[in-house]
Amino acid sequence: MNAKALVVDLDGTLLHAEAAAIPVRGRSGYRYMSRTSAALLTDLSHLVPVVIATGRNARSVDRLVAQLGQIPFSGFVMENGLIARQRVCRDNIPEDPWADLFERLPGWERLAGYESCLGMIFPPDMADPEAVVRDALACLGLTAHIYRERHKLFVYPFPASKLAGIEALNFDPFIVLGDEINDMDMLRAGAYPGTIASAHQRVRQYIREAGSYCSPSASHAGTEDLLRWAGAIARKNCPAGAEFSVNHRN
Repeated sequence: MNAKALVVDLDGTLLHAEAAAIPVRGRSGYRYMSRTSAALLTDLSHLVPVVIATGRNARSVDRLVAQLGQIPFSGFVMENGLIARQRVCRDNIPEDPWADLFERLPGWERLAGYESCLGMIFPPDMADPEAVVRDALACLGLTAHIYRERHKLFVYPFPASKLAGIEALNFDPFIVLGDEINDMDMLRAGAYPGTIASAHQRVRQYIREAGSYCSPSASHAGTEDLLRWAGAIARKNCPAGAEFSVNHRN
C-alpha cells in the first residue's frame, strides 16, 4: 500500500512575490516563503510525508530546499511531473533531447536547468510562438506537447502530469495544496485538496464543489492558513505519519 502524503505546489502556493524571510531566485525574479510557513511545514513533516510538486526544475527547487534543511522531504516531482525522485538533484547530466529543436528557433532564449522538457523565452514581438514551435517540430518529424506560461514556452515530450510523478514515487496524494491549472490532476486525486484566495478561478471552483478548503486569504497569510488546515487534517488522520516521512523509500 502506498503511503499517504502531503503534496504541495511551490509558486502561488508556498512561494509568493511579496517579500518574506526565505528568498528563492528564479529566472523571472525572486519568490519568497514566510518563516511561519516554513515552521508550519516543518511540523507537518513530522506527521505525514511531504512531497514537493512543481513546474520548476531541480536547480531551482534546490535553492529553496537548501534553506529548509530541517524538513525531511520525502520526494520531489519537478518539471510538472516529468521528473520524480527522492533527491532534488541527480549526479549525472542527462543527454540533451532538445538540441536540434532549439537550433531551429533563432532569437529565443533557453532556460537553463531543465532535464526532460525544453523551457524557453520567445521574442517579445512574436505573435504566435506556439505555431513557430509546431512548425519546427514538424520539420524534425517530432511530436510534443506545448505549454505556454506568459512570456515562457515549454515543450514536453508528452503531456506532463504532477499526479503521475507522485504515483511514480509510490505515494497517494492525501492532502494536496495547489493553486493553478497544472495542479488540477493532483487536486482531483487528493482526499483533502486545498487552495488559497488568489488561486486560479477553476481551482477555487473545484475546491468549493468538492466541499474542501479554500483560504479566504491570499499570499503568505493564505499559505499559513492553508498549512494550519492541513496540520489539523494530518493530526486527525495520520498519527503514524512520522515514520513514513523519514523511512519511506521506493
